[in-house]
Amino acid sequence: MKTMRIVLIVVGAFLVLDSAFAATRCNMNLGVILPAILGLPLLLLGVFLPQAQHGILMVIKWILVAGYGIGLVIFIVCGVLMVTAISDKENTEADAVIVLGAALHGDRVTWVLSNRLDTAIEYSLLHPDAVIVVSGGQGSGETRPEADAMADYLVAHGVDSQRILIENRSTNTTENFLYSLELIGSKLGEDATIAYITTDFHVYRAGRVAKSLGLEAKGIAADDVWYIRINNFMRESVGITMYWLQGKI
Repeated sequence: MKTMRIVLIVVGAFLVLDSAFAATRCNMNLGVILPAILGLPLLLLGVFLPQAQHGILMVIKWILVAGYGIGLVIFIVCGVLMVTAISDKENTEADAVIVLGAALHGDRVTWVLSNRLDTAIEYSLLHPDAVIVVSGGQGSGETRPEADAMADYLVAHGVDSQRILIENRSTNTTENFLYSLELIGSKLGEDATIAYITTDFHVYRAGRVAKSLGLEAKGIAADDVWYIRINNFMRESVGITMYWLQGKI
Protein backbone atom coordinates (compact mmCIF):
# COMPACT_ATOMS: atom_id res chain seq x y z
CA MET A 1 0.00 0.00 0.00
CA LYS A 2 2.89 2.34 0.72
CA THR A 3 4.16 2.09 -2.86
CA MET A 4 0.68 2.72 -4.25
CA ARG A 5 0.29 5.79 -2.05
CA ILE A 6 3.58 7.21 -3.29
CA VAL A 7 2.62 6.58 -6.93
CA LEU A 8 -0.79 8.22 -6.50
CA ILE A 9 0.66 11.25 -4.71
CA VAL A 10 3.49 11.71 -7.22
CA VAL A 11 1.25 11.35 -10.29
CA GLY A 12 -1.47 13.52 -8.78
CA ALA A 13 0.98 16.24 -7.77
CA PHE A 14 2.63 16.16 -11.21
CA LEU A 15 -0.71 16.68 -12.97
CA VAL A 16 -1.71 19.54 -10.67
CA LEU A 17 1.67 21.23 -11.16
CA ASP A 18 1.39 20.71 -14.91
CA SER A 19 -1.85 22.71 -14.92
CA ALA A 20 -0.29 25.41 -12.77
CA PHE A 21 2.66 25.71 -15.15
CA ALA A 22 0.51 25.65 -18.30
CA ALA A 23 -1.68 28.40 -16.86
CA THR A 24 1.34 30.70 -16.79
CA ARG A 25 2.23 30.03 -20.43
CA CYS A 26 -1.05 29.52 -22.30
CA ASN A 27 -4.48 31.03 -22.77
CA MET A 28 -6.92 29.42 -20.37
CA ASN A 29 -8.73 26.42 -21.88
CA LEU A 30 -9.83 22.89 -20.99
CA GLY A 31 -6.38 21.51 -21.74
CA VAL A 32 -4.84 23.78 -19.13
CA ILE A 33 -7.13 22.77 -16.27
CA LEU A 34 -7.84 19.13 -17.18
CA PRO A 35 -4.61 17.68 -15.71
CA ALA A 36 -5.47 19.32 -12.38
CA ILE A 37 -9.03 17.99 -12.55
CA LEU A 38 -7.63 14.50 -13.02
CA GLY A 39 -4.67 14.92 -10.70
CA LEU A 40 -6.33 16.33 -7.58
CA PRO A 41 -8.48 13.23 -6.86
CA LEU A 42 -5.40 11.03 -7.30
CA LEU A 43 -3.45 13.20 -4.89
CA LEU A 44 -6.23 13.07 -2.30
CA LEU A 45 -6.70 9.34 -2.77
CA GLY A 46 -3.00 8.80 -2.13
CA VAL A 47 -3.15 10.86 1.06
CA PHE A 48 -6.27 9.11 2.40
CA LEU A 49 -5.70 5.61 0.98
CA PRO A 50 -5.28 3.94 4.40
CA GLN A 51 -8.71 5.27 5.43
CA ALA A 52 -10.29 4.16 2.13
CA GLN A 53 -10.55 0.50 3.06
CA HIS A 54 -14.10 0.67 4.37
CA GLY A 55 -17.20 2.84 4.45
CA ILE A 56 -17.93 5.71 2.10
CA LEU A 57 -14.26 6.30 1.33
CA MET A 58 -13.97 2.75 0.00
CA VAL A 59 -16.97 3.37 -2.29
CA ILE A 60 -15.39 6.59 -3.53
CA LYS A 61 -12.11 4.77 -4.10
CA TRP A 62 -13.69 2.15 -6.35
CA ILE A 63 -15.70 4.78 -8.24
CA LEU A 64 -12.41 6.56 -8.94
CA VAL A 65 -10.74 3.31 -9.99
CA ALA A 66 -13.55 2.61 -12.47
CA GLY A 67 -13.54 6.18 -13.78
CA TYR A 68 -9.78 6.32 -14.31
CA GLY A 69 -9.87 2.88 -15.93
CA ILE A 70 -12.40 4.11 -18.47
CA GLY A 71 -10.36 7.27 -18.96
CA LEU A 72 -7.21 5.26 -19.62
CA VAL A 73 -8.96 3.23 -22.32
CA ILE A 74 -10.24 6.46 -23.92
CA PHE A 75 -6.76 7.99 -23.91
CA ILE A 76 -5.24 4.88 -25.51
CA VAL A 77 -7.88 4.66 -28.26
CA CYS A 78 -7.67 8.39 -28.99
CA GLY A 79 -3.88 8.26 -29.05
CA VAL A 80 -3.96 5.51 -31.68
CA LEU A 81 -6.45 7.51 -33.77
CA MET A 82 -4.30 10.64 -33.57
CA VAL A 83 -1.12 8.85 -34.64
CA THR A 84 -2.61 6.85 -37.52
CA ALA A 85 -4.29 9.92 -39.09
CA ILE A 86 -1.00 11.67 -39.91
CA SER A 87 0.25 11.76 -43.50
CA ASP A 88 3.83 12.21 -44.71
CA LYS A 89 4.34 15.72 -46.11
CA GLU A 90 7.04 14.59 -48.54
CA ASN A 91 4.66 12.18 -50.29
CA THR A 92 1.41 14.09 -49.97
CA GLU A 93 0.61 15.71 -53.30
CA ALA A 94 -2.02 18.47 -53.30
CA ASP A 95 -2.95 21.45 -55.42
CA ALA A 96 -3.66 23.45 -52.26
CA VAL A 97 -2.76 23.07 -48.61
CA ILE A 98 -4.88 24.68 -45.90
CA VAL A 99 -3.02 25.84 -42.79
CA LEU A 100 -5.46 25.85 -39.89
CA GLY A 101 -5.14 28.86 -37.60
CA ALA A 102 -4.39 28.96 -33.89
CA ALA A 103 -4.46 31.66 -31.25
CA LEU A 104 -2.26 34.74 -31.53
CA HIS A 105 -0.59 36.65 -28.71
CA GLY A 106 -2.05 40.02 -29.59
CA ASP A 107 -0.85 40.31 -33.18
CA ARG A 108 2.02 37.79 -33.01
CA VAL A 109 1.94 34.11 -33.93
CA THR A 110 2.40 31.70 -31.05
CA TRP A 111 4.85 28.81 -30.93
CA VAL A 112 2.01 26.40 -31.82
CA LEU A 113 1.07 28.46 -34.87
CA SER A 114 4.65 29.08 -35.98
CA ASN A 115 5.18 25.30 -36.01
CA ARG A 116 2.21 24.94 -38.38
CA LEU A 117 3.54 27.72 -40.59
CA ASP A 118 7.06 26.28 -40.62
CA THR A 119 5.56 22.97 -41.74
CA ALA A 120 3.73 24.85 -44.52
CA ILE A 121 7.02 26.46 -45.58
CA GLU A 122 8.66 23.03 -45.76
CA TYR A 123 5.73 21.75 -47.79
CA SER A 124 5.93 24.72 -50.16
CA LEU A 125 9.57 23.95 -50.88
CA LEU A 126 8.83 20.30 -51.56
CA HIS A 127 5.77 21.14 -53.70
CA PRO A 128 6.52 24.44 -55.45
CA ASP A 129 3.26 24.50 -57.42
CA ALA A 130 0.95 24.14 -54.41
CA VAL A 131 -1.17 27.07 -53.25
CA ILE A 132 -1.11 27.81 -49.51
CA VAL A 133 -4.33 28.87 -47.80
CA VAL A 134 -3.95 30.46 -44.37
CA SER A 135 -7.20 30.16 -42.45
CA GLY A 136 -8.31 31.84 -39.23
CA GLY A 137 -10.40 34.80 -38.11
CA GLN A 138 -9.91 37.17 -35.20
CA GLY A 139 -10.57 35.66 -31.78
CA SER A 140 -10.82 36.96 -28.26
CA GLY A 141 -7.64 38.69 -27.13
CA GLU A 142 -6.35 38.99 -30.68
CA THR A 143 -5.76 42.36 -32.31
CA ARG A 144 -5.94 41.09 -35.90
CA PRO A 145 -7.21 38.04 -37.80
CA GLU A 146 -5.00 34.99 -37.45
CA ALA A 147 -4.80 34.51 -41.22
CA ASP A 148 -3.35 38.00 -41.75
CA ALA A 149 -0.57 37.35 -39.23
CA MET A 150 0.01 33.92 -40.79
CA ALA A 151 0.39 35.38 -44.27
CA ASP A 152 2.87 37.97 -42.99
CA TYR A 153 4.89 35.21 -41.32
CA LEU A 154 5.05 33.16 -44.52
CA VAL A 155 6.10 36.13 -46.64
CA ALA A 156 8.74 37.13 -44.08
CA HIS A 157 10.14 33.60 -44.36
CA GLY A 158 10.44 33.66 -48.13
CA VAL A 159 7.11 32.36 -49.43
CA ASP A 160 5.88 34.17 -52.54
CA SER A 161 2.77 36.17 -51.63
CA GLN A 162 1.22 35.16 -54.97
CA ARG A 163 1.01 31.59 -53.68
CA ILE A 164 -0.92 32.58 -50.55
CA LEU A 165 -4.71 32.78 -50.20
CA ILE A 166 -6.01 34.50 -47.06
CA GLU A 167 -9.18 33.25 -45.37
CA ASN A 168 -9.73 35.47 -42.34
CA ARG A 169 -13.40 34.98 -41.45
CA SER A 170 -13.50 31.55 -39.81
CA THR A 171 -14.01 30.96 -36.10
CA ASN A 172 -13.81 27.14 -35.95
CA THR A 173 -12.48 24.16 -37.89
CA THR A 174 -15.67 23.66 -39.89
CA GLU A 175 -15.53 27.26 -41.09
CA ASN A 176 -11.79 26.90 -41.77
CA PHE A 177 -12.58 24.28 -44.37
CA LEU A 178 -15.79 25.81 -45.75
CA TYR A 179 -14.38 29.28 -46.33
CA SER A 180 -11.04 27.95 -47.58
CA LEU A 181 -12.81 25.73 -50.10
CA GLU A 182 -14.56 28.79 -51.51
CA LEU A 183 -11.20 30.46 -52.15
CA ILE A 184 -9.64 27.33 -53.58
CA GLY A 185 -12.60 26.74 -55.87
CA SER A 186 -12.36 30.28 -57.23
CA LYS A 187 -8.60 30.02 -57.73
CA LEU A 188 -8.09 26.43 -58.86
CA GLY A 189 -11.52 25.01 -59.65
CA GLU A 190 -13.70 22.47 -57.91
CA ASP A 191 -11.47 19.49 -58.76
CA ALA A 192 -8.40 20.75 -56.89
CA THR A 193 -6.79 18.23 -54.55
CA ILE A 194 -6.39 19.43 -50.97
CA ALA A 195 -4.28 18.73 -47.90
CA TYR A 196 -4.33 20.51 -44.56
CA ILE A 197 -1.76 21.31 -41.89
CA THR A 198 -2.47 21.39 -38.19
CA THR A 199 -0.75 20.35 -34.97
CA ASP A 200 -0.20 16.58 -34.73
CA PHE A 201 -2.81 15.93 -32.05
CA HIS A 202 -5.50 17.74 -34.09
CA VAL A 203 -5.01 15.99 -37.44
CA TYR A 204 -7.51 13.20 -36.77
CA ARG A 205 -10.43 15.33 -35.59
CA ALA A 206 -9.83 17.97 -38.27
CA GLY A 207 -9.91 15.19 -40.85
CA ARG A 208 -13.26 14.00 -39.54
CA VAL A 209 -14.61 17.53 -39.84
CA ALA A 210 -13.37 17.69 -43.43
CA LYS A 211 -14.95 14.34 -44.23
CA SER A 212 -18.29 15.47 -42.79
CA LEU A 213 -18.20 18.29 -45.35
CA GLY A 214 -17.56 15.84 -48.18
CA LEU A 215 -13.89 16.76 -48.43
CA GLU A 216 -11.25 14.06 -48.85
CA ALA A 217 -8.06 15.69 -47.62
CA LYS A 218 -4.84 14.34 -46.13
CA GLY A 219 -3.63 15.76 -42.84
CA ILE A 220 -0.03 16.86 -42.40
CA ALA A 221 1.19 17.18 -38.83
CA ALA A 222 3.12 20.07 -37.32
CA ASP A 223 5.01 19.48 -34.10
CA ASP A 224 3.31 20.30 -30.83
CA VAL A 225 4.96 22.46 -28.17
CA TRP A 226 6.66 20.07 -25.77
CA TYR A 227 5.61 21.66 -22.49
CA ILE A 228 1.87 21.54 -23.27
CA ARG A 229 1.83 18.19 -25.06
CA ILE A 230 0.08 16.44 -22.16
CA ASN A 231 -2.50 19.21 -21.92
CA ASN A 232 -3.26 19.16 -25.63
CA PHE A 233 -3.45 15.38 -25.73
CA MET A 234 -5.97 15.30 -22.88
CA ARG A 235 -8.06 18.11 -24.34
CA GLU A 236 -8.11 16.50 -27.78
CA SER A 237 -9.10 13.14 -26.30
CA VAL A 238 -12.11 14.84 -24.72
CA GLY A 239 -12.89 16.49 -28.07
CA ILE A 240 -12.73 13.18 -29.96
CA THR A 241 -14.92 11.52 -27.33
CA MET A 242 -17.50 14.29 -27.57
CA TYR A 243 -17.54 13.97 -31.37
CA TRP A 244 -18.14 10.24 -30.98
CA LEU A 245 -21.00 10.79 -28.53
CA GLN A 246 -22.53 13.33 -30.93
CA GLY A 247 -22.28 10.92 -33.85
CA LYS A 248 -19.72 12.98 -35.76
CA ILE A 249 -17.17 10.14 -35.85
